[in-house]
Amino acid sequence: MLIESDSSISTFCERPAFVLIDGRRYLADFWVKSGDREELLVLANSVASDKSETDADLKALCFSVRCVQHAELAAARVWIDNWRRMLPCIVATRGLLPISLLDGIERFIDRPQQLITIEREFSTGDPTLVRAAIFALLHAGRLSAPDLHTEALSLLTPFAPVDATS
Repeated sequence: MLIESDSSISTFCERPAFVLIDGRRYLADFWVKSGDREELLVLANSVASDKSETDADLKALCFSVRCVQHAELAAARVWIDNWRRMLPCIVATRGLLPISLLDGIERFIDRPQQLITIEREFSTGDPTLVRAAIFALLHAGRLSAPDLHTEALSLLTPFAPVDATS
């Protein structure tokens, strides 16, 4: 979820290959590409393989390798849970959100606004597309919602212009 929710990551692959780290062979959990940077992620609970090195193994020197610790995932638990709720809305409405709605919502949020206020302003019935548009703007980095790191998503969650949280 952390990878899918990060708008700076353009491409990723789960379990791309084995990687040698300190002479031990691990299955890399993810390969991610962000801009011109590529990185292999190995989760802390990954188990080293007893199999010998093969030509298909990636050398740790070819990519930056980052070990993701349990504490890092635990600290992001609320953020992850919130994205578990938001990403399906984004995916289900892909291609259905008019640019005019996205731009209108972004213009409306000139200061922090609660989700319910935004939905009331733009909904003419079912708020599904409005909610999906808000989440899509957040995912694209056009809105911010710092409370989602520490509090569960609700109708009272404030969404803000990006520059308001800098």
